[in-house]
This record gives sequence, C-alpha cells and structure tokens, in this order.
Amino acid sequence: MKRFKSNETIVVMGVSFNGVKEMIEHARKRMPKHGVFVGEDSERYPCFDSSDSLYENRYFTNLVFGKSQEEVDEKLHILAQVTRYANYNKLRGELHPMAYWEGETYHDVLLTEMSDE
Repeated sequence: MKRFKSNETIVVMGVSFNGVKEMIEHARKRMPKHGVFVGEDSERYPCFDSSDSLYENRYFTNLVFGKSQEEVDEKLHILAQVTRYANYNKLRGELHPMAYWEGETYHDVLLTEMSDE
C-alpha cells in the first residue's frame, strides 16, 4: 500500500493526478484523464443534527481506475457487493489500482500496489 498526501501528485496507470480532489472530479464528471477512467464509491460523513446536514460536505471515498468506462463500471459493481470496513474503507487488492481517502486534507490517500493483489 502506498500513502500520499491528499494534495500530492499521484500517478495511476501512468497518469498524474494533481491530488485526490482531481481524481474525484474526473470520477464525478465521468471524464477520463489521458485514457484513464475513474470511478467513485463514497459515503457522506455521519450527520447528527440538522446543522450537520446543512454544513457537512466531507465523504469517505473509494476510487477505482480503468482503461474504459465499462471496466470502471464493472469494478464499481464488484465494489458495491463488498462489505465495508471502518469509515467506508473498501480497499481490495483484486481491484488494483484502487484508492481510498477518509475525506480530510490531513488524511493520507491509500493506493493499492501490485503486491496487494
């Protein structure tokens, strides 16, 4: 498992992303970056009252990558079947490359490595 700062350049499948927020942006727009597609499976932080619901905009985020939107969609389908762990962490070596981020700038981004398979 590799660790990156949330705003650090992260290279996935030979493509450099300027931090995890750029990865999430590509996933939400379903827009590849230099041929690498990104998929997002996320869950909003818990809200405990109406004030939380109004202002909470953080998410626990799992990201998968592929050479086509179909490959990403298949990985997301598999990921939907995975039992979640603490803080919605669904990292799976068999879905490599895959990333997980807890949603705060001080949290590291975790990225699977080939040896995690």
